[in-house]
Amino acid sequence: MKTNATMMNLILLVFFIGIIYFMMIRPQRKRDKEAKEMRDGLTRGDEIITIGGFIGKVVAINSDTVVINLNAGKGSTNVELLKTAIGSVKTPNTVARQEKKEAAEETKERDVKTSTTKKVTPKKLTPKKDESENKDAE
Repeated sequence: MKTNATMMNLILLVFFIGIIYFMMIRPQRKRDKEAKEMRDGLTRGDEIITIGGFIGKVVAINSDTVVINLNAGKGSTNVELLKTAIGSVKTPNTVARQEKKEAAEETKERDVKTSTTKKVTPKKLTPKKDESENKDAE
């Protein structure tokens, strides 16, 4: 009896750890991976928004840092930031790439839906003339 209760407690513990993993840890890893891909995919001329709210264009890219140009009033200022300080990339090239990716996914989904939900219509059947009727008519 005591072993059944212990086993049930162990099963519940494993169950809750699994729920925590799939509800919290896995989505966070996915977001971190997407942010890393975004930062690694930076190109010169991209317009970025930092986590502090500054908007600027990428001038140079180093291994861990990025130099951006801030157009502040009459002059412009170059600022060197860590790549981790970049919040998002906002460029026409990035937007165009994202739109192309979304359009490709939509067409792929549409193709899958049409191939799996193909309607089959039965052939129209015409009544066959009995050969006996043909013989009688002759």
